Amino acid sequence: MATIDGAWAEVEEAGSRLLVRWGGEGFDQLRADFRRRFPRHGDAVYLPEQRAWSVPREHMRRLEAWLALWVDGDAVTWERPSPPPPTRATVAAPLAPAYAALCLTEAAPAELAEAAHRILAKRHHPDHGGDHEIMVTINHAIEVIRAHQQLRRHAHDQQHERHDERHSTSVYERETP
Repeated sequence: MATIDGAWAEVEEAGSRLLVRWGGEGFDQLRADFRRRFPRHGDAVYLPEQRAWSVPREHMRRLEAWLALWVDGDAVTWERPSPPPPTRATVAAPLAPAYAALCLTEAAPAELAEAAHRILAKRHHPDHGGDHEIMVTINHAIEVIRAHQQLRRHAHDQQHERHDERHSTSVYERETP
């Protein structure tokens, strides 16, 4: 099988499922192969009101492999919901438990926290046989750390803006008595 010129696909993440739409050249051929590769009831369900196939999120790698066979990578659109802004509960959460969940001390820099999150996420991701509850804890921990870092950066930027405003006038612009 080779990619079909003119074929396109859209994948939208919707909760625990992925909504898949495709079109263009070879539509019937794509539909037949999709039904063959996702045959079991519940694996793929057609939703006529949304004109999309609904696939469980745990089949994401299978879906990516199927799309790579048929559709040129530039013609695939992944619509991922943007992460929600940090809430007061996330920002106010203590940092010590968040760093402890990532097996770090509070003195660890943000870059190390991100790296630890990546490593632990690969190890504990449910798609790779990991535990869902551990993954939720790891994700919450990195959200708390990111929100704290974002607040620190914002406060730092505001402090510099106030400093710049106070000291922005040059010697020539100052009024002389």
